[in-house]
Amino acid sequence: MRRLRILVWVLGACATSAVAESLSLAALPICYDFGCNTRQMIALSDSEWRGVAGWFEPAPTNAAMERERIRKAVGWLEVLAGRHTPTHNDKGRNDLLPSEAPGQLDCIDESINTTAYLRLLEKEGLLRWHRVLDRAYRRAILDQHWAGQIEEVGSGQRYVVDSWFADNGALPFVQPLDEWRKIRYFGTSFDSTF
Repeated sequence: MRRLRILVWVLGACATSAVAESLSLAALPICYDFGCNTRQMIALSDSEWRGVAGWFEPAPTNAAMERERIRKAVGWLEVLAGRHTPTHNDKGRNDLLPSEAPGQLDCIDESINTTAYLRLLEKEGLLRWHRVLDRAYRRAILDQHWAGQIEEVGSGQRYVVDSWFADNGALPFVQPLDEWRKIRYFGTSFDSTF
């Protein structure tokens, strides 16, 4: 199973944040079933979007506060996506194959979706202290891992927004990129900093 998982990651690594380029509230792309094998467009209603935007009211007064709001908004966007797709079944750190439980996400799916959520937040003017970057990547000898990524505007400090470690809708981990890249020699599936 480990070899198949690595193969899925290698093939899925070709999927890029291009999925998120033409996103809108009416067309939000969601990936699932490992390596973005299944792509589904969902539309968020006005009330669903108000629930997301509400996490940014009142407006954050500093970057750290905005990162906490980003965590909450991304977690809520996962819940909303799960209402429109089978991703509500997703389990954190899963080793399940797509055929074993529909709607499972590997780190490729999670990072592409998180980047789409972040770009939507940015496009809708909710991010003041951060800009969205392409996905972050780290590799060990036997494993690799992807995550969403933001950059603090004032300092240039980069942070990952990593939702793979938790079940659907749980708050993602947000941590400095340099800390996230400090991983075990043989694997990226476990992270002692969380």
